[in-house]
Amino acid sequence: MRSKTILINNKNDYIKFLKKINIYKSILYCNTLFVVKNNIHNQMIDYIIDTLNIKNRKKRIEYIYDSSCKIIDDNTKNANICGFKNGKCYVQRNLNNGKCNGCCRKCLYQTNKGCPTKNLSCKLFNCSEVTSRYNTIKYDDLKILKLLSLKNRIIIKSDYFSRREDVLKDLYAYTLTYSTLRILYRLIINYIKLSKNNKKK
Repeated sequence: MRSKTILINNKNDYIKFLKKINIYKSILYCNTLFVVKNNIHNQMIDYIIDTLNIKNRKKRIEYIYDSSCKIIDDNTKNANICGFKNGKCYVQRNLNNGKCNGCCRKCLYQTNKGCPTKNLSCKLFNCSEVTSRYNTIKYDDLKILKLLSLKNRIIIKSDYFSRREDVLKDLYAYTLTYSTLRILYRLIINYIKLSKNNKKK
């Protein structure tokens, strides 16, 4: 396997590096081990280089997914960004509408102790109340997502209320049509089950 060293000494080098990601992730570099000399101490660069050095498609997708979740979780560590008190977020307390669990109330997997799975789409969503109070990680901040295909970037923006395992299966699929059908099916099942649960209450 050949080696390629990437020098990143300043912001301009970083921008040039990001512009070349589509080339670096292509078949032209499938037998290349990337090494970076990073003088601007940007952790995102390390994540991207690690990803480029994973040549197995499924393992690369999984690494991108889990790393993105970790970046978001580290940014909000020990912070109650939704302002939960007694199960109600900022908005629900202000509206006093009797609803609980914030946006997660629409999810089949909701619990009073937080989310039992890792859903990147959900982690990237924050209402205006949260973004006005905190500097949250947004989709465009996660440069590592550039290493995904266009189809998978579309899925990451829309695959809400699904378990990590199901989202990864959607990302592994080769066609957007198949993934979209899987997502729609889960959303319908989610809606039906939640409606039944609400009627019981």
